[in-house]
Amino acid sequence: MIRSLYVRITATFLVVVLISIGVAFLFTNQMFKRDARGQLPNQMEKAINRIEQLYAVSKPASLKEFLDEVSDQQGLSIIAVSSANRLVQAGVRSDAMVNRLTYEQLGNVFRGNMVNMGMFNREEGSPPMPPAMGKLVQFGSENWALFVQPESFPQNSNFIWTAVTLLVTLLVVGSVLILIAARYLVMPLKMMTNAATRMSEGDFTVRLPVRHGDELGELAEGMNKMALSLSQLEMMRQDFVSNVSHEIQSPLTSIGGFAEALRSEEVTESQRDRYISIIKQESMRLSRLSENLLNLASLDSRQHPFHPKPYRLDRQLRDVVLACEPQWMAKRQTVELLMEETTITADSDQLNQLWINLFANSMKFTPEEGKIFFGLSEQDGYAIVRISDTGIGISEDDRERVFERFYKGDMSRDRSQGGSGLGLSIAQTVAHIHGGSIMLDPHADQLAGASFIVRLPLVAIKR
Repeated sequence: MIRSLYVRITATFLVVVLISIGVAFLFTNQMFKRDARGQLPNQMEKAINRIEQLYAVSKPASLKEFLDEVSDQQGLSIIAVSSANRLVQAGVRSDAMVNRLTYEQLGNVFRGNMVNMGMFNREEGSPPMPPAMGKLVQFGSENWALFVQPESFPQNSNFIWTAVTLLVTLLVVGSVLILIAARYLVMPLKMMTNAATRMSEGDFTVRLPVRHGDELGELAEGMNKMALSLSQLEMMRQDFVSNVSHEIQSPLTSIGGFAEALRSEEVTESQRDRYISIIKQESMRLSRLSENLLNLASLDSRQHPFHPKPYRLDRQLRDVVLACEPQWMAKRQTVELLMEETTITADSDQLNQLWINLFANSMKFTPEEGKIFFGLSEQDGYAIVRISDTGIGISEDDRERVFERFYKGDMSRDRSQGGSGLGLSIAQTVAHIHGGSIMLDPHADQLAGASFIVRLPLVAIKR
């Protein structure tokens, strides 16, 4: 329970409040006492003057009874010494005042001076007492040295009671408010915990409300983006499984059907050769699909061998064109090369696969006597390779998904020459591994032929 964020926030607040209240109380109490001590001389002088005035007005028969009554009403300890050394005392501290009174202090008073006895009567375990003050007064026709001492600091008990009441009220109200506030703060975290639990169970439709612009709001927005990404990833995974199943099932069905047909005794020799040829083609198609899948899985795992070394990229592109010469010559296609001398540090085997995949697509979807263009230049530390053709082009709908795995575009077009829809995915993965990118040329008319731009750093760093 103590590990709960709600409990920890509440407990931390209460500890801080208690410490703050204690420090504030001690500080305020000391400040009050200091101010009270600074005001005491004037207050006690006024008290002595009032006592003298009361005596003059009331003219009591007994000075002792008069001082006892004043002591009880005003909370003062009083001693009075006449010029004839007569002593009258009243109040609980009067004995201590007599014991501390000196002849020097008494003489100063009779000479008309105000005397501060500086007396702090303090019993063990009791709070310090304010000092006693002395002044010359006249009771009747006789001069008296009158000394008074408050029983406690003025309003000290009232101040303490008021301060304690105020601080306790603050503690109670603050505790209730922090309980409510902590619950309000923890509630979004509980919602995020529930959302994370649902996502761990495979529910990626969960979305959190983003109501604040603070850290919790940023966290909720991040979790929403994560849920969306996981949802898209799950859809891609399902599509991938579906596409793989379809790509495998189609040739297997053909192989099974023609193999069964070969068992018939009515099959002619020419039909037998044709069936065997179809079975061989479908087997090769399965082999290529398996090889592409393994290659793509290896590239995705980032464990694929990566051996960058410097070499001439323009020579590699020429070698790819020459290696594929039988295919483009068979369709009487024209290949144009406009390339700068460029040295790049990269994995030549991986990039060779990238160029072959792009060139193979161009040859496949470019009609006979069409043209294919290779361009190579350097710009801002990057090698820019442009591969364009005059083929059937790419529709606007297909452009958004052209790099998706197994996506083959508009099947109503003449794209029946085979393929698994993995070539461009492999090319994109290789480009990303080298820290580069591949994209469709946004300025080219894709309906008049496909145009791809590949940007590769001259010094590739594996990502």
